[in-house]
Amino acid sequence: MIAGSQQVNEVRQWVLDAEERSRKYIIETPLEYSLYLSKLASAEVYLKLDIVQKTSSFKFRGAVSKIMSLTQEELDKGLVAASTGNFALAVGEAAKIRGCELTIYVAENIAASRLQIIRDHGYHVELYGQDGWDPEKRAREVARQESKLYISPYNDPVVVGGQGTCGLEISRQLPDVQAAFFAVGGGGLCSGCGGWLKSFNPDIQIIGVSPEKSPVMYESVKANRMLEMETFPTLADTCAGGVDLDSITLELLQKYADEITLLTEEEIANAIRVLFEHHRLVVEGSGALSVGGFLKMKDSFKGKKVVLTVCGRNIDLELFKQIVFQ
Repeated sequence: MIAGSQQVNEVRQWVLDAEERSRKYIIETPLEYSLYLSKLASAEVYLKLDIVQKTSSFKFRGAVSKIMSLTQEELDKGLVAASTGNFALAVGEAAKIRGCELTIYVAENIAASRLQIIRDHGYHVELYGQDGWDPEKRAREVARQESKLYISPYNDPVVVGGQGTCGLEISRQLPDVQAAFFAVGGGGLCSGCGGWLKSFNPDIQIIGVSPEKSPVMYESVKANRMLEMETFPTLADTCAGGVDLDSITLELLQKYADEITLLTEEEIANAIRVLFEHHRLVVEGSGALSVGGFLKMKDSFKGKKVVLTVCGRNIDLELFKQIVFQ
């Protein structure tokens, strides 16, 4: 799925604009060589450690890009957001920079440890629904009713551009990168980074990875339209649930992702274990999707320079212990 030059240049500009407004607030996260994965696959494999980004996930990139783009008049209306956890932390931290009012809707079944982190930061949180899409729909409704501004975690060019600053850093850190893997939930990270990297080098392979139990974007890309479908609990909980039916990321993923692959729960758990055993990294399920995807497809990347974006580490301690020390 190769993008046309006009669309690539459009996303490239989104990323450049986000870089300009966000750079002093975000961390340029490290690119770490993986000896274990490189030997295993006879490739040159690097981990892009966005787990050390502020709020411990890539989501801060898009959140701060959006918040810093708003006028004072927009801020004064008050902001509403929704999240499975990581975007809540990210947009809350970004809102602190501008000193604006923010209400965050999260699903009632959010991990208790993640909810506690959000509350410890002092953000105003409302619990609503079970599926990750439920709080999004509720947040949009409240925003309309109260004339506040809804902040989407993925369905916004300014947010997608912010997530794409991760790809911009990859192109600086490893200019001859040949393939890159990204987690796919709503698709903002893969869209922004894929759009940037394809503009940098159209031959780079972009691989998206989703949980088998929540394959919304995978199936939507195949169907050429956003689908409403049942999803199930998954270790990759921050990539789970429904996606806006008008999401811009559908077309972007069709243009920039050469492939999207699905992982079973055991494949996700194995990726979490690999990252801890061989790199001593504590990573959540969604954050490990890129590594799981690479392990599944490694024979296709022999001799290539590959980047796996490890994008979040906000995992419940007991769950992590259960996975790693089973």
